Amino acid sequence: MLTIKEAVQTAMALLKDLYDTRKFEDILLEAVEMADDGRHWQVTVGFSRKALSENVMEAIGSKKYLRSRKIFHIDGNSGDLISIKDGEPSF
Repeated sequence: MLTIKEAVQTAMALLKDLYDTRKFEDILLEAVEMADDGRHWQVTVGFSRKALSENVMEAIGSKKYLRSRKIFHIDGNSGDLISIKDGEPSF
């Protein structure tokens, strides 16, 4: 069975492997929870990225950021990725 630390390390590695994290700032662990069935971990990782603007003048030098979250469901035995979802953690 994966420890909580191993589950978090797996989720962080997957985020960096699957997404262009050079555009992300403030990548932080937001939540970790073992599913009720005890068979998988739910790890929520949050990050900020610049908000896109349709107005070119507004976009230049804009410091407006949006917070996003990715929820990783990781198999507790194998460490394999089950799913990735956007949003708030929930079982």
